[in-house]
Parts: sequence; C-alpha cells; structure tokens
Amino acid sequence: MNVKDARFVDTISESTVFYFGLFNFDGYDRFGGNIFDDLRYRLSSRISIEQPDKEIDYYEGNVDRKGVHLEYTVKGLFINEPPLSKKKMDEGKAIANALVNELPKPLKSKVPEGISVILEAKSSGQKTEEAKPIELPKQPQPESEEKLDDRLIIIACFREDYFEENMLDLYRNDLSDIDHYKANGWVRIYLTDFPGYRIWEAKEVFPDAWRAYYGE
Repeated sequence: MNVKDARFVDTISESTVFYFGLFNFDGYDRFGGNIFDDLRYRLSSRISIEQPDKEIDYYEGNVDRKGVHLEYTVKGLFINEPPLSKKKMDEGKAIANALVNELPKPLKSKVPEGISVILEAKSSGQKTEEAKPIELPKQPQPESEEKLDDRLIIIACFREDYFEENMLDLYRNDLSDIDHYKANGWVRIYLTDFPGYRIWEAKEVFPDAWRAYYGE
C-alpha cells in the first residue's frame, strides 16, 4: 500500500466459525469452496454499501482454532483520509458566523429635547420614528440524526439457496424485532425498529452489524 500517513489506514473484517470444524450457520461449506474468497466477497459488498467512496487495498486471511472450533477471518485495509472539502466548508461556516456576530445591533434614534419641541410645533401630526432593526440572515437548522441516516441495520446475511425461515430464531433479541429481505441472491436479516444512526448501540449486541438501504 502506498500510504503517506499511517493514521489514515482503516480496517474492516468479516469472519465465520465452523463448530467442531464442520457445522457453520453463515451458509459456508468448508469442503465445497474457498472460505476466504467468500468472506472477501462479503467484505467487498459491505464496504461498497457502507463507504461507497472507499476501496480495499489489501486483504489478509487468517484461521484460528478455538478449542474444537475453527474461525476463518478476512481483514481488509483501506485508506480513509478525510476529504479536504469538508475542512474548507467548516472554515467557511466559521467565517460566516463571525461576520454575523460583527453586524451592528439596531439602535433607537434619539432626538434632543430642544429639537423635539421645534418639530412638534412645526408639524404636530408627525412622529419621530425609530430606526428599523437590521434583519440578520437566518441560520440553517441542523437536520435531526434520524433524517441524516435512514438506513437499516443488517445483523446477518445468508445465501438465498441456503436460507431457511427457522434461522431467524438464532437472531431474536431484546434490542429490536427482526425481519429479512432478499437481494441479488442474498438474504439479509435486519432490525425492524432500530434506526441506522444507532449502529454503535447495535454493535454492542451484534459486533458484525452494518448499515444498508432496504433492498440493497
């Protein structure tokens, strides 16, 4: 990887467990295919949904034996450098806010007492007017977190030809009700009433959860 600053390197991973080295609940066949290729495909699908502007530059596969179980893991490394345009936008907002704060406050006109007597004698029907206040530009209201992220939180994904309805029982939880939909040969299980912006709360229960729009 050609990286100028190591702080901008980020990692994303996918894993699956074979219980007793044979049984797997994610739809993978240890003896009928390449588990690493399947996990890498799933990893590519995730990053294309979660961060479509990023591309994985380096993959690393690993197998760990945990007692009688085997865990296959694929990690993806990619450059996650913040865009410069965001910094410029923030600087522009700061300058605009500073200019608004520097605008003069509206003042009331005050006529000296002697002049006021003369004006009243000359034209009793006229009244001194107060200076109109300067209308300040309205500041845009920030959108709520709910409007900023209306994606679903996906907690599991199976191949469509492997999926069965009873698999949903493995993912019943106290956090939210669940449901599923089919897309491009895959079945995705998601939290029905848990908004996408609360992804970090969902990860406390489902560490591998990710976000996607319905049907993707």
